[in-house]
Amino acid sequence: MLDAGSLPMEDPRVRIRPLRVEDAAAFAEGAADGAVREFAHLPEPEYTEASAREMIVGAAADGLARGDLAVLAIADPATDAFAGSIVVFDVQGQCAEVGFWLHPAHRGRGLTGAALALAARFAAQSGLHELRARTAPANAASRRALASAGFEETGTETGVTPAGETAELVGLVLPVYSLPELPLRTERLSLRLHVPGDEDWLHRVYSGAETARFLLEDPWTREEAGVRVRDRLTRTGLHTASGGFALVIEHAGEPVGDLALWLTDRRRRIAEIGWVLDPAHSGHGYAAEAVSAVLRLAFGELDLHRVAAQMDARNTASARLAERVGMRREAHLRQDWWSKGEWTDTVVYGMLPGDLPPA
Repeated sequence: MLDAGSLPMEDPRVRIRPLRVEDAAAFAEGAADGAVREFAHLPEPEYTEASAREMIVGAAADGLARGDLAVLAIADPATDAFAGSIVVFDVQGQCAEVGFWLHPAHRGRGLTGAALALAARFAAQSGLHELRARTAPANAASRRALASAGFEETGTETGVTPAGETAELVGLVLPVYSLPELPLRTERLSLRLHVPGDEDWLHRVYSGAETARFLLEDPWTREEAGVRVRDRLTRTGLHTASGGFALVIEHAGEPVGDLALWLTDRRRRIAEIGWVLDPAHSGHGYAAEAVSAVLRLAFGELDLHRVAAQMDARNTASARLAERVGMRREAHLRQDWWSKGEWTDTVVYGMLPGDLPPA
């Protein structure tokens, strides 16, 4: 069931919300555009302001009330003006299809990609695990927008469009991931997203030889710390284009380490986890507590199939931590990585949902 209660949703570029009767004129005008008529496969061959109003108060409102159809407006977040439409439909189990079109006056501003990201959030709030899309092979703009939003093309086949026509269509799929409530809190810790200013303590930790010894990179310079934090600022969830999140581990308001979880196979829900603890805070079990909490999130709310951890085989402290939280040692790869002027071994740990220790 689609969660109408989670609407509207917005980001700095765009808002998605239920259609209103005030949108009828702009809806009809946009639907009359040549590209929309050719590629959008709308249920009606043409719309007038009156028929658009009838659709808004009828089929669109009824579908939202039932929870199986969401015909939404793409709107400017500053003015709330109608800029296009995005539709979530054909809800089957934990999957649904998404379609969209943009009024010609609002093209070229990146609204479509932003609206698709919000549609994925809406799907996640509704408990869906996958969004599908179909588009005409010649619709290059639609294919670019879908690809930029993380959709993966699955092939071309003949299908029936929402307009009831038979056409050759490119199929695409996007796994949907929920948005966990952050910061994530444990008995002693708070795991939060990065913020500007984290480069100071990260530079202190990652510039140390003890921390860098078993990592792939050399000790960080101050400039590298700034670059790394800017990258971490984009890693806010599995639902984002980055496909991962980077978290600061805090104890009593003080950063004691950081942790990341990122997708290695978005469609099949496989991820990797990594962590670094400030040596000044070792020996208290903070890293194990943080990793355990994120693994429970991964196999709970995020519904992942598998999480792996890879590390330098000499890093016995991380290996012990992986085993302590319930991960299984699956491989020892001999001299598989050239690091800091020498061949090094890698050990691989893995976890499936059934491996989680009892809470």
